Amino acid sequence: MDAEELIRLMKERWTARKFKSKDVKEDDLKKILEAGRWSPSGGNKQPWELIVIRDEELKDEIARLYAEGMGMSKPPERYTTPPVLIAVGIDRRIIDSYPDMMPAEFVVYASIGSMVQNMSITAASLGMVLSWGTQPSVIQGQVEELLEVPDHIEVPDILQLGYPAQDKYSSDRREIDDFLHHDKLDKTKLRDV
Repeated sequence: MDAEELIRLMKERWTARKFKSKDVKEDDLKKILEAGRWSPSGGNKQPWELIVIRDEELKDEIARLYAEGMGMSKPPERYTTPPVLIAVGIDRRIIDSYPDMMPAEFVVYASIGSMVQNMSITAASLGMVLSWGTQPSVIQGQVEELLEVPDHIEVPDILQLGYPAQDKYSSDRREIDDFLHHDKLDKTKLRDV
């Protein structure tokens, strides 16, 4: 694969909220997980623990908790319709193992982001979407209890994997010149937010 093909896949990667009931083949899931396995991580500590969820009752309960935490009137389809959810667990002991002078939480979350990106691009290459869903902090403990994870594992994210049941929406990007600075930050280029 050349760089142009890789960039094309990155452009095709997107976040869906509605999924078809079409199942994810086990071989395709393994390819996506393999892509996550080879993600870079700070100090090569690989802080992730992934829980693949296919059980419908478990998905429904996660969706109910998410709706409760977000103050929604009903559980969102993005958690009930995909054939696969993947809970992303972070081993807190890894965060604590970095030297005190390191921004350990940042390093670990950057590592998780890298893993999700690898998996997302691989899903796109297979015609699927891997969407990222951060859990409201008020329900995180309940999700962790539901998934029977020990106290040193936190589960801040639930990924949704499947074939999209909606059209891809546009996702504009800033031009490179808008965020590129040479040698020093050019304050005139900073955005008003």
